[in-house]
Amino acid sequence: MDRNNLIWILDEHILNLNGTKRALLLSGDGLKTASSQGVDRDMADRMSAAISGMQSLSRGSAEFADCQNSPWQQTMIEYGDGYIFFMAAGEGAYLAVSTTEQADVEAVSYAMEKAIARLGREMGVEPRGTAGAVS
Repeated sequence: MDRNNLIWILDEHILNLNGTKRALLLSGDGLKTASSQGVDRDMADRMSAAISGMQSLSRGSAEFADCQNSPWQQTMIEYGDGYIFFMAAGEGAYLAVSTTEQADVEAVSYAMEKAIARLGREMGVEPRGTAGAVS
């Protein structure tokens, strides 16, 4: 796996989208795999741990939606000035993207899915589906 290819995919497929700020590829145990421009090492480490925890909470709250037997796929958090999206990106991997409030939510999700397919080919793992969606 060439880390430079992963970074290029994040920069090219995610950051070129209007309203996106940063992208981060992380492992299920909260370790940074790759990050886009604008994410320094300290931020990548902190956000990888935080997003891994939020994914776990999202998965754990599936019962509230009667979805405890369904795989977790995506979580979106809305703030006053923007969003954070994160979704399964293969076996034990997640892709997180931060955006401004002007971002097109549907376009961001679609771009993330396309980037995940490309990242999966680079990492040699199956994209999305039930991957990373441990119940």
